[in-house]
Amino acid sequence: MKKEHTLLITLSILCLCACQTKTEKTTDSYNTSLVESKKITLPIEDKKEFLSRSIFQFEEDGKEFLSFGAFERRRQYEIILFDLEKEDVHKRIPLVYDGPDGLPAIRGVKSLNGSQSFLTFRHNRFRFSIIDREGKLLKDFSTEPRDNMFICCNDGISYFYNPSFVVDSVLYFSASLQYREGVYKPHHWKEFPLFTSLDLRNGEIDWYMHYPPIFDQEVDNPAGGYEFTYDYNYQQNRLVCSFSGYDSLMVTDDLHHMKWIDGKSRYLESRRPFVPESSLGSDAFIKLTEMGGYLHLMYDKYRDVYYRFVEHPCKLGFGEYFMDEPKAREFSIIIFDKDLNIIGETKFPGNKYFNKMSFIGRDGLYISENNWANPDFDKHKLVFACFKLENINK
Repeated sequence: MKKEHTLLITLSILCLCACQTKTEKTTDSYNTSLVESKKITLPIEDKKEFLSRSIFQFEEDGKEFLSFGAFERRRQYEIILFDLEKEDVHKRIPLVYDGPDGLPAIRGVKSLNGSQSFLTFRHNRFRFSIIDREGKLLKDFSTEPRDNMFICCNDGISYFYNPSFVVDSVLYFSASLQYREGVYKPHHWKEFPLFTSLDLRNGEIDWYMHYPPIFDQEVDNPAGGYEFTYDYNYQQNRLVCSFSGYDSLMVTDDLHHMKWIDGKSRYLESRRPFVPESSLGSDAFIKLTEMGGYLHLMYDKYRDVYYRFVEHPCKLGFGEYFMDEPKAREFSIIIFDKDLNIIGETKFPGNKYFNKMSFIGRDGLYISENNWANPDFDKHKLVFACFKLENINK
């Protein structure tokens, strides 16, 4: 009996050690890195802005294109389609403010069907529009405010990646909310949806997925890690979301039930959304900016992996404004396999890249080098470095 008891204790200790070894997360198991393979340079006229909040890659007739939104000012109000192979302008789609095809205050543009049609969203007008390749208005949809909430859609914005996606003719997009009364109570988070749906056949509006239980504080401004990005994996019908101030990723395969998966960067301390000491005012935003956090999450359909961008902690220098773009700070990219296991994290230097202007293409992940602090910066060119995946254990 004594021997059996001793054996049982020994087995229990071994099992405990095995469990601890299995769950312990180290970077020794990382075997994948992002390595620069080439650069592409796209021309920008003198009157054009080199920073776009709306860049998305698409394919048509076996060719690869980049949609570049140039609509910050009326004098450059158009969509530019770049041929990525020729590294030149393929087509310009003019946009107008007024008249029957008028589209004032466009915030983002995304290709729906190659270059045959494009989805646009008008900032602060709660309105989606579909236009053809000549800029003619085909359909117009209005997303009216609901109850006490303003729906501030962010569709088509590449600075903080949250592209709309279509499932069975229903368009899903993020619903960044503004509460009419100006204060978010703990019970409000359970009522706020993360996504709004728009049926492209009849214009019906619906809401999906409320904020998860990690949001339970009273705030008067949703800063401190409440922003989220996402990407939809059509191969697995999977939606993966990343909150700017939370280590874990939120995953759902049916837009109703969610689960959490570890997505922590080795370069950040453990993060959870919080309320700054003063949730309004520049001091709070400076603190949030300096502590770093998670940027956009992107699914790479060509290599069946996910990328999560991470801004590292920094200290703003004299004269630096926390809202300036782009920022000359270090960042890294976490690489996940198709099952969302972390297989690598690559660190990038500051003063070279503008990581918020990125896209995924056939050859790899493209990151903009249009950073004002880059010694090779040229405002007349769009320069993207292309990174491919490489096994570092070779």
